[in-house]
Amino acid sequence: MPRIPGIDGPRVHTSTSLQHVSPFPARLAVIGAGPIGLEFAAMFRDFGSEVSVIARGEQILPAEDDDVAADVREVMEGEGIRILTRAEATALEDGEDGVTLRGVPGPDGEDLKVDAVLIATGRRPATDDLGLEAAGIEVDERGAIVVDGQRRTSAEGVFAMGDVHGHGQQTYLSLDDHRIVASALLGDGSRRLDDRVAVPSTIFLTPPLSSVGLTVREAREAGHAVRTVSAKVAGVKAMPRPKTLGDPRGIISIVVDAETDLILGARLFHVDSQEVINLIALAMRMGATASMLRDGIWTHPSSTEALNEVLGQLS
Repeated sequence: MPRIPGIDGPRVHTSTSLQHVSPFPARLAVIGAGPIGLEFAAMFRDFGSEVSVIARGEQILPAEDDDVAADVREVMEGEGIRILTRAEATALEDGEDGVTLRGVPGPDGEDLKVDAVLIATGRRPATDDLGLEAAGIEVDERGAIVVDGQRRTSAEGVFAMGDVHGHGQQTYLSLDDHRIVASALLGDGSRRLDDRVAVPSTIFLTPPLSSVGLTVREAREAGHAVRTVSAKVAGVKAMPRPKTLGDPRGIISIVVDAETDLILGARLFHVDSQEVINLIALAMRMGATASMLRDGIWTHPSSTEALNEVLGQLS
């Protein structure tokens, strides 16, 4: 939790407590513009709340390329969500009929007043009360259990799986941890953390934003010679499914190694992206080239067939 006066107030929530909030907040402020904050902002807007998102930085989703983050912002603002960047609450003051975020402007120009505040600035492993020091289990400065590539802790015979070690807080990564530990205990020990490459993820907005691998910025900073494409979904002719579902919003951004034609990363913000990203991730793991995906035969009408057209626009 950030150090904000009043953050321990009764109307201030985590992403756990907000799921059980009562009464329902007609006005919600979300502090934090990462995946958790944006998912809850979109969710509560759909439920009927007036939602304001407060971000300290210059853009939401700061780890993403500018064009992708800008498109997500455009879509969310089109849904009626207020997004304030370069903004920060100096205090949260609880009152009889709401909580006021000092230093954050509301629609009327006064300090923003809402019925509930969600703090979505990240999560840390809940290890404080486990007595790990008594067992000789090392933790880092964030309370995450330190593990090696086989999920072994500093205590002999003790393994740590899931969010508790802080190596990615996704359900499917916790699931894969058991394969690594099973290999160490019951198999040949060959499966390790290093085996994880091209791991996809999705932020469940409407439409969902899915990603795998490097952004364009990261690829260039890593020294790759790259070919890139960034295409608005509404303009992709060979992608009828979003249009048939009445939601042609979004953007597709893909970065490819110019020398090998291998895909380095992708950002898909469109209908069905949570499915299409798995195909791209598999292609990356198997060494399939961008040209192979471009020339693939995909079902019609589907979102996957956008790859036929979009990858043909690489420059």
